[in-house]
Amino acid sequence: RQRKCSTTFFARSGFQAKKPNIFNRGLSQNAPPLFKLGLCALRFDTQEVAAVLAAVQRKVMADSEWLKLLTAALGGGLTVKISEIVYQEIRRRSERTQSAQRFVDDHLDPLLKAADELVGKLRSLADEDFRSLQDVDQNSQRLENHDFRSLLFLLAKLWANIEIFRREGLSVAVARSVRGNRLLNFIDCMESRRVRIVDRMSQRAIGELLLSRRDGVLETGSFTGFVRILESDAESRRWIAPVAHVLSRTRHTSERQRVLQYGIVLHAMIDTLDTQHYVTRDRPSYSNKLSRKSWRDIKYRVFGTYLSFVPQPEKYLGPPKKGRP
Repeated sequence: RQRKCSTTFFARSGFQAKKPNIFNRGLSQNAPPLFKLGLCALRFDTQEVAAVLAAVQRKVMADSEWLKLLTAALGGGLTVKISEIVYQEIRRRSERTQSAQRFVDDHLDPLLKAADELVGKLRSLADEDFRSLQDVDQNSQRLENHDFRSLLFLLAKLWANIEIFRREGLSVAVARSVRGNRLLNFIDCMESRRVRIVDRMSQRAIGELLLSRRDGVLETGSFTGFVRILESDAESRRWIAPVAHVLSRTRHTSERQRVLQYGIVLHAMIDTLDTQHYVTRDRPSYSNKLSRKSWRDIKYRVFGTYLSFVPQPEKYLGPPKKGRP
């Protein structure tokens, strides 16, 4: 009705369009949908408006479906690829961790057994204040003193096992496991300047004297073979000389306390790495044999710096020392 009234008004007023009225044109099939919609709206043709709206809606929905399919395809492939990469990385890390753990388990038991034998020997000698070593002649070609040569052998066996661990172990991988990381901390402490019995090169050389390779595997030698080497090989005795010198002077306080401190660190390593004592023994400490100076050094330097993770350092220290150093 509005369109009819508008036409009548223009006719009565004598208005004549010089050009064809755009509202009376037929809509081109190639015209854009939104253009068609605007023209239909201006002409108030509800049927054409509805048809154009339906066409626009179908086009938008079709474009939306294609967009959803493209997003799903790209997103799904990317998600699968990222998941595969993450899975492979987790698997590699797990395999490295398990390999490091197996290595630590395989090499830790012999090392702990060697340390346990040495701690037992040191405790026996500490009870008698190392009297059986006071008359040892370190320059003698034959080692007649049984305690002296057995102590040399136990030290060499421990250092040989440490050398095996050092040669065959991947320190980065081993450090990722708790036991492996703590073992490395103990080795660093035992080789530190104020704890070690001899320098690192002498320790490694002595350990190598006891090493042999069988079927491609490094292993430690026997006690009789070690004694035979020392009594028949002048070159081997030269490498043994530094530690033999320290052990032959245990009547002196400084050398005796150095050996006792080394034994305390070994004792703590055994209890920390073998808490249930499956391959070692639960031994009491010889804290009563420590001097005041040694007690302070172990408490504040060893357990305060190197081995702060040791759960009960009081077991190895005993009560505080009073009086003279």
